[in-house]
Amino acid sequence: MVRSLRIGHRRFVLTPGVNTIGRDPASTVCINDASVSRNHARITISGADATLEDLKSKNGTQIMGSTIKVPSALRDGDEIEFGHVKGWFIVEASEDPPTTTGLS
Repeated sequence: MVRSLRIGHRRFVLTPGVNTIGRDPASTVCINDASVSRNHARITISGADATLEDLKSKNGTQIMGSTIKVPSALRDGDEIEFGHVKGWFIVEASEDPPTTTGLS
C-alpha cells in the first residue's frame, strides 16, 4: 500500500515510521503557510496503521472537522486540517502509485 497526504495539487508519499508536517523546510511535508507551526504534527505509519499526532501547534490539527488532542488513527479519505490548510489522507494499492512524489 502507498499512503500519501494530498494538499492542493501536491501529493506527498508517506514512508513507514515518522513523517513530520510543518513549516520547517526539513519536514517530510513542508507547508509554507502562516497558520501552520514550524513543527505542527506528525503521521506515523506502522504496518497497516497510520496515526496523526498534533505537536502542540498554535492553530491545532483536525481530522474530519474535529480537533485532535491525542494521537488519532487515520483512515483512507480522511480530511485533515493543519491550521487553516486542508489535506486528505489517501491509501492506494501499491501497483497504482501516486503521480507525484515528494516536494515539487
